[in-house]
Amino acid sequence: MSQHEYRWFFLDSILDFLWRQWSSLGVAGGAYSEDNWVIDPEALTIFSIQMTRYEPRLFDEILDWLVINGRWIDIQRLRGILKSKEANTQRLMSSVSSFLCNESLSCRRKWQALSIFKKLEIVPDGEALFISKENISLPKPLKQSGIFKEYGFMREEFSLRKMSKPVIAATNSNIRFLLRSLFGIGSRSECVLYLLTHEAGHPAEVAGAVGISVRGVQDALIELAQSGLILTRIRGKRKIEYWLSQKRWWEFLAVDNYNEAKLPVWLDWIALFSALKSAWDVLNQVATLKSDYMRSSKLRETMETISNVFARSGLDLPAIPGSDIKPDYYEKEFESFMSKVLGASIETDR
Repeated sequence: MSQHEYRWFFLDSILDFLWRQWSSLGVAGGAYSEDNWVIDPEALTIFSIQMTRYEPRLFDEILDWLVINGRWIDIQRLRGILKSKEANTQRLMSSVSSFLCNESLSCRRKWQALSIFKKLEIVPDGEALFISKENISLPKPLKQSGIFKEYGFMREEFSLRKMSKPVIAATNSNIRFLLRSLFGIGSRSECVLYLLTHEAGHPAEVAGAVGISVRGVQDALIELAQSGLILTRIRGKRKIEYWLSQKRWWEFLAVDNYNEAKLPVWLDWIALFSALKSAWDVLNQVATLKSDYMRSSKLRETMETISNVFARSGLDLPAIPGSDIKPDYYEKEFESFMSKVLGASIETDR
C-alpha cells in the first residue's frame, strides 16, 4: 500500500468510526453499533468537527444532533478541552456554536459563551470549510452561509434535516448521559463515572482524566462522600483517594447481574483523539519530508504516543517496531501499526 493509498485508508477508517459513534448517539444515516466503551461527547465533538471537514454529510448531521441533544453537552468541559487545541479548531468550534445559537432560543442560551471563543487568525478571503480527501479545498459556493463566513469559513447556505433521535441513556456506551440525568451536568456525574470504571481515584488523578479542574473535582468528591455512598481511604503518603462499591452502584443503574454483566470500559478519549489527530497530521506531513531519517523520526514519535495512550486505556495493541528498523521501512511499519490500532479490541476481565 502506497503512502497515498494508506492516507486514504486511514481517513476512511476514522470517518467510518465516527459514523458508528454518532449513530449510537442518535445521528441518522449511519450503521448503529454499540461498543463496550463509554462515549465522551465533548471530546468526540471536537475531534469530529476537525475530521468531518472531509465528510460534509456527517458534519451537518452532528450539527443536527447538537440541536436535538445539545442540552446534554457539558459546555464548561468542552471549553476546557478546547483550550488546548490550535486556534483554527477553536475558531471552527465557535462557528458551530454560533450556528447553533441561531437555531433556537434554548440553543442560544446553551452555546452563546462558545460562539465568541475565538475569532482570531481569520483568513481575509475565508477558507473552504470542507476539503476533499485529496486535501483540495472545495470550490467557493455561490451562496455562502453568513454565520460560517463571519468566522472565516466558506460553505454553502444549508438547513438541517432534523432527523436525529434523542440519546438513549440506558445503554452501556451512553452511561455518561444517564449519570448526567441523575446528577446533573458537571463534575459530580464525571466523578461518579470515573469511580464506576476504576478501582479508586485521587482528586488530581480524576481531574486529569475527566478534563475538569482539580478544585472542581475535589469539591464534588467531598460533597458526594457526605452521602456515605462514595467512600474514602488513605493510600500512599497519606493521600486520600475516593472509591465506591461498584456492585452496589451498577445494580442500582439497572445491571441485573453484576457478576455476569459486560460493563462499559473507560477510555481516555481526550488523549486518544489527540493522538489520532497527530497521526493524521503526520500522514499529511510525511510525504513532504525528503529525509528518510526525519520521516522515520516523526512516525516513531507518533507511534510511541498512540501506543502509550492506548495501553493506559486497556486496549490490546502490537508492540512498536524496534529501533533496529531501517528508516526507509518505517512508513510500512507505521501503516501496519496504525491498521491494527484502528481495529484494536478491548480486553477486560469483566
